[in-house]
Amino acid sequence: MKKRIRLYNFLIDSILFYVLILVISVLLKEYVERQNLKYLMILLYYLYYFILKLTIGQTIGKIITKTRVVTIDNSEKPNFKKIFVRTISRLIPIDLISYLFSSNGIHDSLSKTKLKKI
Repeated sequence: MKKRIRLYNFLIDSILFYVLILVISVLLKEYVERQNLKYLMILLYYLYYFILKLTIGQTIGKIITKTRVVTIDNSEKPNFKKIFVRTISRLIPIDLISYLFSSNGIHDSLSKTKLKKI
């Protein structure tokens, strides 16, 4: 079940992110060159995860699936450092497939966090 919920979180967040990018690219089409838009999309992808987890503690996908990221000992909402490490760890190319081999991904292990059903 945990892997399925993680997949749902990923799919929901990805769909919302691509809708956001579509809207932004239409709005900025005349102001930003196509090459630079690619870098803006990458930056926005990581900011999406970082800002939502830092402010409300959940991405939209996690709100819908009623899950939350907590520290590994289940005691608290992750602090700035843990959220930063978790977000930067997503840059590791094999992070997406790390769930095939473990219940926690690389970004969970490195940031000492886990996903919890609320």
